Amino acid sequence: MAIQMSADVAARVKDRFDNLSNEFDETDPLLGARASSVESACGEFGDLVATGCDTMRLGWRSLFEVCTTAAGLIAGNTNALHVDLTRVDQDYSWQYDLSGGSTAPPPRHGPV
Repeated sequence: MAIQMSADVAARVKDRFDNLSNEFDETDPLLGARASSVESACGEFGDLVATGCDTMRLGWRSLFEVCTTAAGLIAGNTNALHVDLTRVDQDYSWQYDLSGGSTAPPPRHGPV
């Protein structure tokens, strides 16, 4: 028995994160335009806010780059792996000691 999303569900998740990645990517230029609007709106005091606007642009640009990459990775890795429960401790040869009294390591039965 394996735990894995159905192809339909996986496709929806991938599509959702692909769209999110695109939204983050497209938001960066919009933010730059807003920062320029702030500078313009300050009129003769625009020079006083220019450094802060540049810092804001750089910070948000970095954030959007990370979010774009992360959402793209999630989309790409969705449903890429599954857990095959038939291969996990098939013979039930080892059980966790929940009493807290055992200090013995679990037995080894060869490569896992």
